[in-house]
Amino acid sequence: MAANPRLSAAVPLLMGAALLLQACDAVDSTGASVASLFSAAAPPAPPPPTAADLSAAGMDALRQRDWKAALAALVPAASQGDVQAQVALGSMYFTGIGVQRDFADASHWLTPAAEGGDATAQYMLGRITDLGGTGVLQDRKAAAGWYLRASEQGNAEAQYHLGLLIQNGTGIPQDPALALSWFRRAADAGNAQAMTAIGRIYAEGRGVTENNRLAMEWYRRGAEAGDTDAMTDIGEAYYMGEGVPQSRTIARQWLERGAAAGNERAAQRLAMPELPD
Repeated sequence: MAANPRLSAAVPLLMGAALLLQACDAVDSTGASVASLFSAAAPPAPPPPTAADLSAAGMDALRQRDWKAALAALVPAASQGDVQAQVALGSMYFTGIGVQRDFADASHWLTPAAEGGDATAQYMLGRITDLGGTGVLQDRKAAAGWYLRASEQGNAEAQYHLGLLIQNGTGIPQDPALALSWFRRAADAGNAQAMTAIGRIYAEGRGVTENNRLAMEWYRRGAEAGDTDAMTDIGEAYYMGEGVPQSRTIARQWLERGAAAGNERAAQRLAMPELPD
């Protein structure tokens, strides 16, 4: 019998289809999709951002003053233990920048960073417990402890505030010599308030021999470093003639400088009638 030409032509097609079905069955048995035979493999999903990535993004958002984006990045980063994010969040809640000020929330984020040895976090926890408020009780003894830990790492702000507590005997035994030592360390690191504090120690003779000349030297250092209290103290010194020749003209100049920089004491002194132009 003669071969059917149409059937002969169809045989190769039917065989190819059978092979394809066999291949599909084999793929299905491994759980793969048939469609994957005809399409390129899908690219792998990108890895999730690391804590460091989130922290960096949060810091960028802070610089751009995008508080919502900053929180969205910093909270998960801090929750994963990123110290930079913990300190940044603590700072936001401590200062009330971008969020409602809340010392309890600030302490929540700062504590793990501080306990891990971060000096900035230790200093801020010192300030929080020193001041008290918004969910945190004032505890000067705890404040002294945090200031000391930060001070030993060279934090000048902590050294200054530790000196104040020691000078006044609040939360820690009063010790004028030790207070002066911490003020000097802070001043050597450039802290203007500490420079002014040293000037007052010499002006008042607190634990040292009273020396108005040295007091003025330290006041000038503080003023040059931008401390408005130092500017005001210099004005007062010229008004009273303490450590310098009395000059109400120079006194007014310094008081005006302090007042222009926002010092209320200088502004009040200028308003007094016994200080003529």
